[in-house]
Amino acid sequence: MAFLLLFDGLGPGRRTSTIGAVRWSPPSDCSPRTECGSVIVPKDYFDPTAGTASIAIARFRATKHPKKGTVFLNPGGPGSSGTRLATEAFANLIGEDWELLGWDPRGINRTSPQVQCFDSQIDFNLFVANTVLEHGFTVAFTSNLSDPVIEAQLVEQSREYLVLQKTQAELCAKNMGNELRYMGTATVVRDLDIMAKIFDGEDGKINYWGTSYGSVLGAYLVNMLPHRAGFVVIDGIEHPADWSTVPQHKWSNNILASTEKTIASTSKPAGPAACPLAHYMDEPYEQIQARLESFFDRIALAPLSVPFGIRPGFITSGAARTVLLMFLLRPPQWADSALAFSQAMKGNGTLLFNKLATPRKQSTPHYDLARLAVTCMDSLPPPSSPADMPTPEDFATEFIKTIREVSPHFGSSVAISTPDAGGCQYWSQRGPERFKGPWNTTLEWPMLIVSNTMDPVTPIENGLRMNALMPNSTRLIIQDGPGHCSTATPTPCTENLVRGYFAGILPENGTVCQTSYDYFPI
Repeated sequence: MAFLLLFDGLGPGRRTSTIGAVRWSPPSDCSPRTECGSVIVPKDYFDPTAGTASIAIARFRATKHPKKGTVFLNPGGPGSSGTRLATEAFANLIGEDWELLGWDPRGINRTSPQVQCFDSQIDFNLFVANTVLEHGFTVAFTSNLSDPVIEAQLVEQSREYLVLQKTQAELCAKNMGNELRYMGTATVVRDLDIMAKIFDGEDGKINYWGTSYGSVLGAYLVNMLPHRAGFVVIDGIEHPADWSTVPQHKWSNNILASTEKTIASTSKPAGPAACPLAHYMDEPYEQIQARLESFFDRIALAPLSVPFGIRPGFITSGAARTVLLMFLLRPPQWADSALAFSQAMKGNGTLLFNKLATPRKQSTPHYDLARLAVTCMDSLPPPSSPADMPTPEDFATEFIKTIREVSPHFGSSVAISTPDAGGCQYWSQRGPERFKGPWNTTLEWPMLIVSNTMDPVTPIENGLRMNALMPNSTRLIIQDGPGHCSTATPTPCTENLVRGYFAGILPENGTVCQTSYDYFPI
């Protein structure tokens, strides 16, 4: 690795940082059985005067030799910390002859600079509390969507949503300044390139495993640097073309494509002892769903007060739908969801509200809007004229379209369950590099795509699209089951195929793995 010296941007007389230097932390600072520290990289790969950034890393060492190399792990978000993934559990999935390196991408957790738009996590929690950012968009399930009153209500809620997004963007611009420029996914790919060379040598390939937004990062990696890509697995596919070129307020038409299939999949045979929403053993799901819809409509007109939750508050119809969508991501939590909703339908909304309003814990160091920062550096540049920005009426139109055509239950929920589904038009910062395809590269070794048939936010359609774009450079595994990413309901079939892939065994394209899971245990 060739080392370069760059001025760190801290002022005259301050030290310089060595690009490629690895700074290891004392073992007491690391999780058990891991090494942790940081890697020094250029803050801007196209401007040496910008200084350096510090990328937090955690490494789980290979326990079988000879080792094959390093696999970089990303849990998605964007905004989630990858250092927590360097564990024995992932060694069991990927192979004990691989070194596993989890890292915190730009702006996130212990990587520096962090995205710190609010002075503290408490300030951010207070900003969100009791606003549309917490309660979501409310529209009665039985509403006549052609009624101008319904559209007017959605317009008014969208107006509040947009002004809150504008406030966040202005606060970030003031408190972060030009640091926001360096949070984009293309820059993270450059970080992967330099880290792979550090840990596996100049000729070492970039091996990678990522889920959800991590699938976007994986797609960027193989299409930006196809000659550098090694073993690459992406699970729970967000389509990179949509990510980089479709305005955020139009995302829900794609994101929610499998959501109704997911909610229908919750209709497993169970009685009241296992599923408190059921009134009797093997009650038809349609009857349970009708009671849920009645509950949504009831609190659309009169929100449910919650005086004794994690803090006093209330639950709107939009909030209840959002919590249900969040539960759908994780089938092991469906029994907890049934209990929370059954109690709320009887007038006690404490469990439901606590799921919604649990504040994000104070982290050290504090970071907050990293998800928006990454998304907004990747997204379309803001319109040159304010007159061309999406309006509250545009948001309401998209919500109504999605409710009608895609998801009657959650068509207006994605703007809250996906916090970066709006607002980038207010972010004036532009990164040094924005990649927008093409997405049909040719690879020496095919990338592995994993998709669930009933993923509520990264639908199977996206996996099929990626596979069709790169027919000779991808293999697709279809896990026939619900939940967000295959890891939501792990199955030996999928796990064995992923482990086999990292051992050099390519599965047949379109291989289907069945799931078997007791969603409502007694």
